Amino acid sequence: MTPKSWALAALALLQATPAFAAEGEAGPLSINAGLMIWTVLIFVIVLAALYKFAWPNILGAVERREEHIRQLLSQAEEDRAAAAAAAEENRRILEETRGRVQEALAESRTQGERMRADLLAEARREQQEMLERARRDIAAEREVALDSVRRDAVELAMRAAEKLVSRTLDAEDNRRLVREFLGQVEPAAPAGV
Repeated sequence: MTPKSWALAALALLQATPAFAAEGEAGPLSINAGLMIWTVLIFVIVLAALYKFAWPNILGAVERREEHIRQLLSQAEEDRAAAAAAAEENRRILEETRGRVQEALAESRTQGERMRADLLAEARREQQEMLERARRDIAAEREVALDSVRRDAVELAMRAAEKLVSRTLDAEDNRRLVREFLGQVEPAAPAGV
């Protein structure tokens, strides 16, 4: 209710009171001055007691509650700031970790490429060695084969010479003749082989 509505209700009460007083009846709306004084006096005493004893406790409780709320708000702000700092630190650590992982991956790729290049170089070197060894073996086998062919040619030439010449020469003369013949033929033979 507004103050105007309270004032109108009090006026209506005051106007109705003389009507009941005239009848001589004591009604609920009749004014009793003694009762009114005692009521006001008790109200003032209760108000003074409340002001003296209850009001400071109520205000103290309200102030303590306000202070507690302020502390909670400041603590919440500090916690929010700490959480933001921790989140920023976590983000920084995450970025550093990502950077390290990228570096490790790049290092692994580089090392893998280096190992691949080393393996290829080693394989080429081994291939080269195998080719050289095969060439040496082939050359040695060729020499052995040529020696064998020369000996066989000497033997064949000796037999052929014996048949053609029909005369008998000693074995040393035969060999000397064949060697001379092969010496003249030999420079052309390796080019064909």
